[in-house]
Order: sequence, then C-alpha cells, then structure tokens
Amino acid sequence: MLHLFIVLIFLSFNISQDNYVFNENIKLTDSSSNQKYPEVIINNDLIHLVWVDIYGANQNVMYSKSSDNGETFSDPIQINHTNNNVISYGQSGAKIKSYNENIFVTYIDDRTGNWSVYMNVSYDNGLSWEEEVLISDTPHYNGYQDFEIDINGNLHLIYYNYSASHHIQDVRYRFADSNNWIFNDSNPIGIVNDQMEPCDCCQPDLEVDADGSVFIAYRNNMQNIRDTYLSVKRFNQNSFSELYQVSNFQDYIPFCPSSGPTIDIEGDQIAVAYTVYDNEKVYISKSNTNEILFSNYGLVSNGEGKQNYPFIDVADNILVSWSNFINVNSGNWDIYFGVRDSETNDIINIQKINDDSGNFNQQDSFICKYNHDVYIFWSDQRNGNYEIYYVKGIGQSNILGDINQDFIIDILDIIQLVQIVLDYSDATSNADLNNDEIFNIQDVLILINMIL
Repeated sequence: MLHLFIVLIFLSFNISQDNYVFNENIKLTDSSSNQKYPEVIINNDLIHLVWVDIYGANQNVMYSKSSDNGETFSDPIQINHTNNNVISYGQSGAKIKSYNENIFVTYIDDRTGNWSVYMNVSYDNGLSWEEEVLISDTPHYNGYQDFEIDINGNLHLIYYNYSASHHIQDVRYRFADSNNWIFNDSNPIGIVNDQMEPCDCCQPDLEVDADGSVFIAYRNNMQNIRDTYLSVKRFNQNSFSELYQVSNFQDYIPFCPSSGPTIDIEGDQIAVAYTVYDNEKVYISKSNTNEILFSNYGLVSNGEGKQNYPFIDVADNILVSWSNFINVNSGNWDIYFGVRDSETNDIINIQKINDDSGNFNQQDSFICKYNHDVYIFWSDQRNGNYEIYYVKGIGQSNILGDINQDFIIDILDIIQLVQIVLDYSDATSNADLNNDEIFNIQDVLILINMIL
C-alpha cells in the first residue's frame, strides 16, 4: 500500500480545457477621445496592456498594467515621448511583447513625414519607459508592422515597405540578437513579385515557435483573389524558403478588406484564423509546424450575421474571438467567443462577450489565455466614443475525477475524494465517478485506476 501511495504522488494527467464562465464587463478607460486597438501580454503574473488614444488626427500609445489578475489596472500613461504622430488602423495598432522584466512596444509613427516603425522599451516591468528608437531602415513608407520575441530573447520584426508613390515594394524582416538588441539590416522575405503580392492594406501576423522558426501569415493578392498564405523561415536558415496557401476559397475582393489573418503556435501545432469575404464568415485552419498542410479548416459559427476581425490563442484547444454583425438595421458589431475542440474540431461554448443590450459597436478584440483563465479586451462604443473594455473568463473543470478543479487529476484529488467519502468535505458533481449518487470507496478505486 505504501508503494502504491508513493507511485500515485508522482502520477498525474492534465485535462483539456474548453469551458469558461465570464465575469461582467469592466470599463478600463474613461476619456473624451477614442481608445482603440488593445493588445496584451501576460508575463510573470503581470498583465501589460497597450492601446492607441485617438483624438482627431492626434494619436498616442497608452499603457496600463495589472498585478492582481485583472482585478485592478494602473492609471494609463502615454509611453511615446514625441506627441501626436502615431499611425494606427484596424489590427495595426501598437504591438507589445515581453522578455523577463523587459517590455517592448512597437508602432508606426510619421514624425519625419513618412511612416516609420518605432519602439519603446521598459526595463522595469512598465514602471518607466525609454525614449522611442527608430527600428525600420527603409525610406518612404513603412507600415503594417508586427513584432515578436522568441524564447531566447531575440527580437523579430516585419513590416510592409512602400515606395514614394505608395506602391508596396517588399515585405521586410529584421532580427536583433538578445545580447545587445541591435537590429541587423532588413531583408525582403520574397513574397512580392510579378505574379503576386500581399494585400497592401491588410495587417500580417508574425509568430516564432520554440525552435526559433519564423512564420508570417498574410492576405495575398493575385488580381484581387485575396486568400491567406504563410511564409516560413526555419531556424538557422537565412531566408524564407517555404510558402504555403492556408485558405483556398478563391476569395475575390475588389476593394481593400478591413482585416488580415491571425496566427498562433503552441508546441508543434499552428492555427490561422481569417475572414472569407465571399460569405463574410470567419474560418480557422490548423496544421503541424513540421509538415505544414492546412486541409483541416472550419467555420467558427454557422450563426446569422456577418463575421470579421478574428483573434486566436492556441492552448490545448484553440480559443477564438471575433466580431459579429447581426442587426443590420442598427449596424452594431458584438464580440463573440468560442473554443475549437482539438479532438473533434467542433466549435463549442460560443458566447456573446459584451454584456450591453444596446446597438453599439464592439470591435478590435484581443484574447489571451493565462493559467486556466482567459482574458478578452476590445474597443467598445456603448459610451459614445470608443473605450477599452475587458472581461475575464474563469476556466471550469467538469471532468469526472478532477475533484479540486485544478485541471490536473492526481493524488490531491484522491485526498479530497476521501474527505468527501468521510463526510469531511462537501461533495462535488465530478466526485461521483460511477454515477450511482453515492460517494464511497468504489469512487476512490476508480479514481486510482484513472491515474494509474
């Protein structure tokens, strides 16, 4: 018996999570201008939030953080030192990443007359901010930037490089080593040629996997056929040598679409979410990063209305948020959330996130999973101008055997189940493992067998 107890101490298995209960919406800003395009990074239990304050033609990057799991946020501060020159669009506001206590924020700025990419850095978890530095190295117009930090602290930057006549010339990639964070000269990644080019008004999305390989998802443009593509630079390679078609809807869009794809990677799983304008629906495609094939795709919802502006977070399942336009007469967009089950590929637990009942626009959603909970931020017009709102979804475990609901079935669940059997603790629905409505030694034996 002692040997069995010792074995059980070291055995456990994790539970796939798909159910969340959301708290009430929280308004984070209170201003007379528009607060748009929130982006978040959660690191070492700190939530770092940036967005763009828009007052007419004047735009600035704002920052706030929470050290208590989103219960409270610090007063917003402006982090760009030169005022009123930030440029932002849908999906293309400020980008925020972190490495240890270092927080990096990148954005587009036109202080010189042309668009350029700038970066502010905080070396003390957002308490103070260095003056911004120029990080794009091409003339004329540099837009639609994205930025990542890999697990070793190296910096990766991409942006669209335009000519003086505003035509896209190429897409640039820059790398900065973690030893000094000084960027190398930029290089074109090779996706602009006579046959095709990226949609030059759609935001791309950049991800770096644990091996250091770089993945860029973007909306392509071949004579107004604007499907989603993926360009890949493998670790220790100098060029983006792989190109894949993610979606194949022959999506004919003779105008400038309002959204590009979003991408996320967890382990060797990669997922891309994108809007198809032909039927105005959001799809998710997924693949393995080692053998890329995006044949596995599906709708986020068959519900009524238009869908757009998706954002995803890949964990054990794929979490997705998007905007849904249902009431055509009043013209309001609502924020929705769902979970794509990793085993069935079904979208489950679809919920409307904004809790107002009025006909107001809610857009620009950003989703971030941390530990067992999910955080969603968005721009909300229910107060007249746009403000930043947020909601926290508490992860729920209804799996039989996870008695203490920590998403791990282990010796701690056995201990709590024994306490229930001895009537020292209140019973829970997932403690009756044989569904006989009795809590006894048979449930304990079943739980031990599950762990073993």
